[in-house]
Amino acid sequence: MRLGAGCFVALLLTSCSYSSVEPLSLTGFIGGPGRGIGRFFQPRAITALPGGDCIVIDRSGRAQHFDQDGKLEGVWMLPEWSAGHPIDLCLTEQGTLLVADTHYMRIIEFEVDGNEIRRFGEEVGLELVRGIDVAPDGSILVASYGEKDRIFRFDRNGRLLSIWGERGDGPDQFLRPEGITVTEDGTVLVVDCGHHRILRFSLEGDHLQTVGGSGRAPGEFDDPFDIDSLSDGSFVVVDKSGCRVQRFRSDGTLIAAQGGAGTSSGRLSEPRGIAVGEHDGQVRILVADTGNHRVVVSQLPGGF
Repeated sequence: MRLGAGCFVALLLTSCSYSSVEPLSLTGFIGGPGRGIGRFFQPRAITALPGGDCIVIDRSGRAQHFDQDGKLEGVWMLPEWSAGHPIDLCLTEQGTLLVADTHYMRIIEFEVDGNEIRRFGEEVGLELVRGIDVAPDGSILVASYGEKDRIFRFDRNGRLLSIWGERGDGPDQFLRPEGITVTEDGTVLVVDCGHHRILRFSLEGDHLQTVGGSGRAPGEFDDPFDIDSLSDGSFVVVDKSGCRVQRFRSDGTLIAAQGGAGTSSGRLSEPRGIAVGEHDGQVRILVADTGNHRVVVSQLPGGF
């Protein structure tokens, strides 16, 4: 099908609507398009490891381990992936990985080399498992959506502690919760994707703060997808449709917005994952640049 000139211009304007955003302060790339070892097919789940390493899961059902310089250290396959692929994973204090096995409605714990340790959450009402993170007290927070949009909290042994949250349009309700991070003060930040905002809760589910809203201005969101937090209380959010990374102070004020749609250096295409890491004493961010089939390594927006 051929597009008329008017349609072509409209699509061009839409695809370039974020080109005016300052590009990410790029320090490098990991991977690139392809299904071979060290390459990616739509990477989405990403987490940083100590020393600057990272683990990335893409839609080929693989988890790949890269060192701080982007060199491949190992690769392993998920036990099942025909029904769908994980959206998120996180590192525990014990050095293991918790994978939100999205379409199998469960959590799987692995060693970093891919040896499976255990599974849990399959019989407590989890639906599509999205974001996952570990709180300072060791409890595990999981975002789930489907017929219900809720947050599940497990203890370190995988026993269910509580379920809170619900679908709706209220100030403390969700419409497709996605990414989740637990800050050092023990509060929980949830990406409320359908409402284009970030919600902060206590570990018990008390609503504390709302950040952002639908829009394209700095500090607003267009399909936010993942989030990670820093030791200073600030947090970074990646916008899937907005193709940008925004960093906020703990009080919700914007520090910086970078990215913009594109394939060139510092630009993004439908990014779905973000992780804060450290390399040579410098804080950096790792972005799963899904549409460009790569991981973008960047300086922290706004500095540290």
